[in-house]
Amino acid sequence: MIGKRSAYRGIGLAAAGLLALAIAGCGGGGGGGGGTAPAPVPPPAAGGTLNITITSATISSPPVVKFKVTDGSGAGVPGLAATDLRFNIAKLVPGSNGEPSIWQNYINRVRSGAVQGSQERSATGFVFGTLTNHGDGSYTYAFATDITTAAGNPCPAPCTDADGKALDLRYDGGLTHRIAIQQGNSAYALAAGVYDFVPSGGTLRKHDVVVNATCNQCHEQLAAHGTRIDVQQCATCHNPGSWVAGTPNVTVDLKVMIHRIHYNAGGLALPSVRAGYPYKIGNADFSAVVFTQDSRNCTRCHDGALSAQGDNWKNQPSIAACGSCHDDVYFGAQADPAKPYQTRAHSGGVLADNSACVLCHGPGRVADVTVAHDFPSRLKAAAGKFKFNILGAAPTAAGGTTVVTFSVTDPTNGDAPYDIKTHPAFTAAGGASTLTVKLGWNTPGRVDIGNDGSGQNYGQPVSVNALTAATAGAAAGTYTVTSPVAIPAGQTGTLRVMMDGHPAGDVTTPGTFSDRLPVKSAFRDFAVTGTLAARRQVVDIAKCDGCHGTLSLHGANRNEEIGVCVVCHNPNATDKGRRAGVGVDGKAEESVDFKTMIHAIHAGQKSNGGFREKGIVVYGFGGSVNDFSKVVFPGKVNNCAACHSGSTYQLAGLWEAPTASGILGSTGGTGASATDPADNLRHSPTAAVCTSCHDSSVANLHMQQNGATFSATQATIDAAVEGCVLCHGAGRVFDVKTVHGVK
Repeated sequence: MIGKRSAYRGIGLAAAGLLALAIAGCGGGGGGGGGTAPAPVPPPAAGGTLNITITSATISSPPVVKFKVTDGSGAGVPGLAATDLRFNIAKLVPGSNGEPSIWQNYINRVRSGAVQGSQERSATGFVFGTLTNHGDGSYTYAFATDITTAAGNPCPAPCTDADGKALDLRYDGGLTHRIAIQQGNSAYALAAGVYDFVPSGGTLRKHDVVVNATCNQCHEQLAAHGTRIDVQQCATCHNPGSWVAGTPNVTVDLKVMIHRIHYNAGGLALPSVRAGYPYKIGNADFSAVVFTQDSRNCTRCHDGALSAQGDNWKNQPSIAACGSCHDDVYFGAQADPAKPYQTRAHSGGVLADNSACVLCHGPGRVADVTVAHDFPSRLKAAAGKFKFNILGAAPTAAGGTTVVTFSVTDPTNGDAPYDIKTHPAFTAAGGASTLTVKLGWNTPGRVDIGNDGSGQNYGQPVSVNALTAATAGAAAGTYTVTSPVAIPAGQTGTLRVMMDGHPAGDVTTPGTFSDRLPVKSAFRDFAVTGTLAARRQVVDIAKCDGCHGTLSLHGANRNEEIGVCVVCHNPNATDKGRRAGVGVDGKAEESVDFKTMIHAIHAGQKSNGGFREKGIVVYGFGGSVNDFSKVVFPGKVNNCAACHSGSTYQLAGLWEAPTASGILGSTGGTGASATDPADNLRHSPTAAVCTSCHDSSVANLHMQQNGATFSATQATIDAAVEGCVLCHGAGRVFDVKTVHGVK
């Protein structure tokens, strides 16, 4: 799943590497080929830019395509050789009577008894035509395959799809055709060109269900099979005509395969997987792949505003698409014996084709797909009717017992206040409602929140159940809660008050108020001493939501606000109180400091497709074991800018001398007292962050040799100086931005 980029790793589509082992129709080895000799000027290496623009295509016998290759400046790139390029051609077979339109590749080959879409390429086991290099970045390629005749392009036996239906490779110049060109040399910048046309003239029929831009919001650079980056190219091979032989046969049709790969999310899994039948394509097992948000959120990938058929998910339901996730349902008269997990007959009766699907599942129908699948958006809309407001806190000086004034209002109704004592959103039975006020503060003399003196174990803030403790405030619709703990004597800096929780909603079943609504958490800072200074903001929540949709954690209690996360996930905090001795990772505790934990979670473990030598394990409330070793970041794990605001990932500003700037080291071992962090053993700040990804013994030694301190008290860390900035600081020779390849 991961390919190296310098000393770092970039992660493409979670399916990519494993799928390459399973689907060899687009893969292959080395070997010969044809075409003219390349110009001596090499193309830009990875990290540069290549653009492939197809300028024309004709078909009278073998297809001929003309194209231009340019670099980032627009200059022609004449250095590509035959071995660098691969060519696909497919026709769009229009659907009728409810059937979806499908691509059918003209170039196919047989692998282990199955037919798979393929390419023309200069490699052993493939055919390759004639590549003419015009010397200025323009090229002409004449295909080897004559798609206009059966003799020139025989259908390879068994010449069927996974269900035994005969393939139709006949040429029809009146249909829309697609040519895709791929730059397949991993030493060069990735590039693809796609061209749709009607060979004999006429109206071009578009069929684009998903676009690269939506995939790349999570994957950053979609890269399947190592060097394929355009979903329009994917569709030319990944159609009903491509499959892997087995019991049962497994289609790699894009609309089936991608749904099944992405289905697992939020505790959900394919019914077949839950029944004990892993989702495998060949030897590749995708059963453990986890989608980063609610898998019912179809619009996360499908968008009719961006692509011609982006709304097919709701306008043209089909057995293949729907059955890809609902794979325990059988649509025929009986279940497929090769699929024992098919245990439910289709509630609408036996279906021989897709003609009747829209009658029940189309827009406005009794089982409208939109209604069943838009739960995430309806939940978000319901949550949007609530807003937490911290109206004031006093006193905020050291020694004071703070009274917090707050309200909950409806921003969709002129901020009308809710009565949290009577409204069913806050009084629902069964714990469906929570509302909490927390108070935290920085460690005196430091910029980091530490909650020293809160009386809570492991650096946690003071917490008040607002649903039970709140009393009516002076103004209508307001409430107050009183902190049970006074602000410690000698406290300086900032008091942070936060509100979190989840009102109950009735999205699933009207009138039941059983849904947890992920209302955005809120915080407000108050000066304890001096002038109020804003805490650094490192992460951009909008970037989190690019993958996660709505960032909602701890049972929908903490939502969409990083400023509340750091109140609990601070440098004093570990999970020791939730472990019964040594955990499954061999540790007595693990830091849950935000700046280390989040890096470590997203880095995963090498042996499972991640980066770290050993994945992080964090114990949750109730002793739950959260093993993040199998997390595979869907983008490029070395691209710090994927999550960080601006250049906050660089060693600049506070991070030029973090300890001197008031940043605390991260606790790796709690001291004698769970409530007093004075003798906690910590890792110095920069090393704590860097080792959260670079956790090898070699990296650890390198950091120690350059001033990093591990398992030492804060006093010891303060007396030392991390020298990381000398080489890795902004503008230095090994600037974090440079070595991570951040654009």
